Amino acid sequence: MASVFANLILDVGDIDRSLVFYHEMLNLPIERQETCDGHRLAYLHAGQTEILLLQQPKDEQNPTLHRSGGLVMKFYVRGIRTIADFFVERRVTVLQELEMPSFGERTLLVADPDGYAVLLAEPVETLN
Repeated sequence: MASVFANLILDVGDIDRSLVFYHEMLNLPIERQETCDGHRLAYLHAGQTEILLLQQPKDEQNPTLHRSGGLVMKFYVRGIRTIADFFVERRVTVLQELEMPSFGERTLLVADPDGYAVLLAEPVETLN
């Protein structure tokens, strides 16, 4: 049986803060939210991929968890220059400044509220 990627689960410290980033700032639709045994869950859609935000009860959270250890989520966006300005205004942590090459992809690397790396990319339109 072939493996199929089901969803991305992000352990977050504050689900409301994470929803501001993923839903309000990146415009990912929320499919549903629920609470189970003190755990808060929010299911978002990013194209064909589901992202599950999971906030554990405070007494179960690991304060030493280092969330920026190699995981990078990439999202294609439109109007990356405007998005970059918006993120700076909202004081989002920028890990790598906006790159505006004349070919390939324009990119901006930011950190979400929990330190996960989020790469925003916009393909450069070329004239044929």
